[in-house]
Amino acid sequence: MKKDFFDTLEEVYTKGGIGNTLMCQFYEHRIAGGSESQFARLAVYMEWKYGITCTKQIKTEHVYELLELLRENGFKDTTLKGYVSAFRQVYKWNKHLFLEDFEIPTNTGFAKWAEKETSNE
Repeated sequence: MKKDFFDTLEEVYTKGGIGNTLMCQFYEHRIAGGSESQFARLAVYMEWKYGITCTKQIKTEHVYELLELLRENGFKDTTLKGYVSAFRQVYKWNKHLFLEDFEIPTNTGFAKWAEKETSNE
């Protein structure tokens, strides 16, 4: 049985846990800055959903997908906006970990992405 995303969150800091490889890479190469807990959620999401364990493979839509999952699980818009700010800060301090064409997540970008996803269903 596949674990629920929220069940896997507690594994991120355990050796071999989902998201651990991405978090280790993040810590090894990061430049000072906070927002690690939000990045940890993204790390778990990336490996849980896509099997991605390399920061260079993260795309902006992955961030938006995680935000949508959090919204579906009752997270309020103000909390989601806080996550967008945290991801922006992670990128600002650690852009060397991401692809050059990675687009910084924005609240407006998330709203447009969510609207497009809703219209595609």
